[in-house]
Amino acid sequence: MKNDSAGEKVAMVMPEVLEPDNVLAVVRYRGEIQYRLSDRENWILDWNRRRQEYATAGHPVLELRAMAQQRAGVAILDQDTVELFLNAPGVHRIDPGFLRKSLLERFDSAQSWWDVEFLFPIAFVDFDNRRFAGFYQDGPRLERYVPDDWKGEFSDFANTFPEELYPSAAKFWIVDGRDLLLELIERGRDG
Repeated sequence: MKNDSAGEKVAMVMPEVLEPDNVLAVVRYRGEIQYRLSDRENWILDWNRRRQEYATAGHPVLELRAMAQQRAGVAILDQDTVELFLNAPGVHRIDPGFLRKSLLERFDSAQSWWDVEFLFPIAFVDFDNRRFAGFYQDGPRLERYVPDDWKGEFSDFANTFPEELYPSAAKFWIVDGRDLLLELIERGRDG
């Protein structure tokens, strides 16, 4: 662990824990971009909505309180509950420098983005603008389960969001002016 500029503990998590159940998300909160690691289900912002959909379809559902235990009792993650969520034990802040280093260690041997996908965020959660964007290949459709006053979308936020929303300086895969993510995508197309 190390402290960031605000004195918060920033986890130095080994990439091996970045597995299908533990995924990265970009969090924009109070103008700051952060990378957070948590269980994939924690990026479902509105568990009430998800639970209702399951119940309507006739599937068994857990009690909401039991579901919310893993994220500090937060059933609806929005601008009012974000601090509780960010301080929950299962939500780890990840140093982008660590992610950059991990990517650089694997970059030369990676045949495509797929070889290092676990290092990249699957969601952009913008608490400042009440916007959620998901971009992933499997799992629940996270963008469907957003609070009523939020916009949810499936979007390649890493490449399409404007600079003022997701600045290049915050993207750990941009190194010395090179966009390593785009290079990996091209490598995969050419291979």
